[in-house]
Amino acid sequence: MSIKKVICIIYLYSSFLFGLSYIDAASLINGEDLALSIRNSIPSENISINASMEVTLKNRKRLKTALTIETKLLGKDEFLTIYKTKLEKNFTTWEIRRKKGHPNKYNIEQAKNDTEKKQNLYIELAGSSFTLADFGLEFLHWPNQKTIRKQRRKSRLCNVLESKPTKAIKVEYSRVLSWVDEKSGAILAADFFDLNGEILKRFSVKGLTKKNGQWQVDEIEMRHLKDGTKSRLKLNY
Repeated sequence: MSIKKVICIIYLYSSFLFGLSYIDAASLINGEDLALSIRNSIPSENISINASMEVTLKNRKRLKTALTIETKLLGKDEFLTIYKTKLEKNFTTWEIRRKKGHPNKYNIEQAKNDTEKKQNLYIELAGSSFTLADFGLEFLHWPNQKTIRKQRRKSRLCNVLESKPTKAIKVEYSRVLSWVDEKSGAILAADFFDLNGEILKRFSVKGLTKKNGQWQVDEIEMRHLKDGTKSRLKLNY
C-alpha cells in the first residue's frame, strides 16, 4: 500500500528533523491551494486495516487496544472512514465523512451513551492523544493557510504549511505546522500548538518499509508534550 493510499486513512505525520533546506518565499506554493489539495485527496479503492493503539503513560504503564480502520467510497468525490475499537463492552466507533468542497461530517458511537462526548471533536481514541479532529484534519479547513518555507524532514523535501483558526472558531489549538511531502502530497509531520502558543502535541512516522516498489507506513506516533504520554498506532496489512 502506497503512502498516497494510507494518507486517506490516517493522514501521516513525522517529527524528526534530518537537516534543513530553505528557498525564497516567492517560489513557495500557495498555502490555500496546498490545504485544498490535501482535503480533496480521495482513495482509489475501499480499504480495511487491522491496527493497534499502544499508549505509554508518564509512569511507563502501557495500555493496548485493538482497532480496525476502514475506508468506504461513497461516490466519485466522497468517502467514509471508520475507526473502531474492538472492545466488547466499551467500544467506540468514529465516522468521518469527507466530500470535496464540503466540511467534514462526524458521527461518534459509544457503548456508553455520552451526549457531551458525541459533540466533542477533541475526545481521545482508546485513551491516546489522537483526537477525532486530528484524524479529520480539521485544521486544514481553517480560513488561514500559509506556506511559510521549504524544509527537509526524514531526508524528504517538504512544504511547511501554517494553519491558523479565527477567534470565532472554537478549537483547542492556536496553530498547526504541517510538513507536506513535495512528491507524494502526504503530511509527513505536524506540530500542534496550544492556546498559549506552545507546542502541545507532535506526530512522527516510526515505521516505513518498501514493498513491491512502494513505501508503506507501519507505525505512527503521537507525543503529548504536556502530560508526557506517548501513543503509537501500529498498522497490520
